Order: sequence, then C-alpha cells, then structure tokens
Amino acid sequence: MADRKTCFRLMALGLLFATSMAILISIKIERSHQVSFRKARITSISTVSPQYRTKFPTNSPPMATTKAWKTYINESEVQLMRKWVMKHFNPDKDLALDKFHAWPGQRIKYALKAKRIKRPYQNITQQFYRLLPKSSPLLGKHFKSCAVVGNSGILLGSRCGPQIDSADFVFRCNLPAIEGFEKDVGTKSNFTTMNPSVLPHDYEGYATNRSVQERLLKRFRAVGNQILHIPALVSVHGRPQADFAVGMIRKNHLPIKITIQPSETTDKIDALWEDSEFKPKRASTGSILFALAACVCDQIHMYGFYPFAEDDKGRKIMYHYYGSGRKMRASHNMSEEQRMYQKLHQRKALVLHTEPCR
Repeated sequence: MADRKTCFRLMALGLLFATSMAILISIKIERSHQVSFRKARITSISTVSPQYRTKFPTNSPPMATTKAWKTYINESEVQLMRKWVMKHFNPDKDLALDKFHAWPGQRIKYALKAKRIKRPYQNITQQFYRLLPKSSPLLGKHFKSCAVVGNSGILLGSRCGPQIDSADFVFRCNLPAIEGFEKDVGTKSNFTTMNPSVLPHDYEGYATNRSVQERLLKRFRAVGNQILHIPALVSVHGRPQADFAVGMIRKNHLPIKITIQPSETTDKIDALWEDSEFKPKRASTGSILFALAACVCDQIHMYGFYPFAEDDKGRKIMYHYYGSGRKMRASHNMSEEQRMYQKLHQRKALVLHTEPCR
C-alpha cells in the first residue's frame, strides 16, 4: 500500500514538474515573439542591399476587394509598430497646426536653425490663422487599408496604379506628377505633402514664368478637395515658397484642405528614430507619412520606396519616376530608412512593394 502511495506521489510530482516546464516554455516563446521596436531589443540587419526585393504573386490582389493581403500582415506586429510610433507621435495633435493650438500674434519657432539666425520665428498673422483648421483633418479617422506612395523610379513599368487606387486611403509625397503615369502610380490621392523645396526643384522659375505657374496651378487643381500638407515651419528658407503656394491656392479659390505641419513634429519623429536602431539623419517626408499611416491604418502598403540606383537585374533606376531624375540635396539617409521598411516588412507589420504588380 505504501509503495502504491509513493508511486502516486511521484507521478503527481512528475505531472506538476511537466506542467510547470510547459508554462515556462510558453511564456519564454511569447516574450521572444513580442520583440519591442525599441533600441535595446530590436534585432539588427547588418546591411541593406539593393538586391532586396519583396516577393509576391505576379497577379497581386487589389487590397480593397480581397482578404488575400491578410496573409502578409501580422496583426500583433502591426499593434507593436503602432505602439512604438504613438509613444512619440500622435496625429491628433502632432500632424497639423490648428486653431486650438495657435492664435494671432503668436511667434512659433522653426524646427531647424538657420545660418546667422539662432532660431527663426514665424509670426501667426490673421491671414495665416484663417488657413488653420479647427482640428486635425484626420482626427478620429481610421482606415482598413492604406497606400503610402513614394516617388522612386522603381514605379516605372510597375503597373501598380489599380492596386494603389484600391486602397481605402492614399498618401503621396511632395506633390508628385501623376498625369501620364496613371498605370504605374494610380490617380487616387487623399493626403499629399508638399515640401516648399518642391517649387524650385520641380517648378523652376515658378515666381515669374507664366507657363510654369500654369503647370503648377494645374497640379494644384488635381488635388481637388483633398488634403495638401505643407511642412512650412521646418525651415525659414522655405517660407517664400510656402507663401507663394498658399497664395496661389487662395487666389484661385481652390477647394484644397491645407494643413501646416507643427514645428515640433520634426523633433517628435527624430525621437522616434532615437528609440530604435535606425539612424537616418533627418527624417524625410516619407518617414513622416509612414508614422502617420502606422497610427491610422490597419494595413500599410508602401510603393515607390527604393533609394538605390539600380535593381537586382542591373536596370538603372531613376531617383524619381518623373522629371529629370535629378537628385535633391542629400539631407536624409534614405538607405537607412529603407532598412527600417525592410525590417518591418520582414516582420509583416507592413508590405513593402518593389516588384511589378501585374
């Protein structure tokens, strides 16, 4: 009888030990899966290669009409990414200057210092104040699928236009050319940024040349009644271009919803980068759109983000899919930003498209 009791006790102890080990192992696996995006715990990618190419089916499905893309998205990774971004950037208050956070007579510092000017200021005039919305245009908004469209020449011949247009919400960088490229880049645009430097770069002679002004006006008309986001408070050197663009829009009574990026947004995105392994110098417009999409989109599809001069087949890639292909001043580290998008793609937090869509 004693032997039987001893046997039962040993079996119970063995079962308890096995159960405890199973629980410990499951906790360890769960913790290892929930890797933080923060610097101390993120796994590094040692190099970034222009040969990195995202692989998808040749006939990629339109994201708004099929659930097929869910197989490429890991919802837990999306939540981790959003938590990381929103620790530093909240689009409800950090995206657009509004009437609640600004007032006539206020002096706002520019984000960047200027030569011979320690920290220049922008005075909020009555005219400037009237431009501001009462609140962020994306306040409380949320979208199932979003396309964030960069301007790399990798888009040429991609035939990604229909897929981009199938997204619930489309972000575009720096007032890009669309006419003539519809098959590759689509036509839909809900949120378009315009750095002041776009005017001298893509519309040289904009201040005096009537034909250039007509071309610029035509491009503004194409924005329709959607959002045009201008980071006018980043550098004092962009003030003349921003004033010219806003003046043209107002003079022609265009229905564009203008938003002005707060000067603090640059510091917030820089803090986001500091809270990671990635060091891209000053954050680009594309990285700000990524942060915005991470907050308001369940599925992020990125197109036209490819900073390399050639693809894996040795084909030359233009810096932009439109224009002369002339590269803008290198104030950003696009390869380092690309490294982040690759990492997030590998973790299935977003989809980075660099292959043709059809």
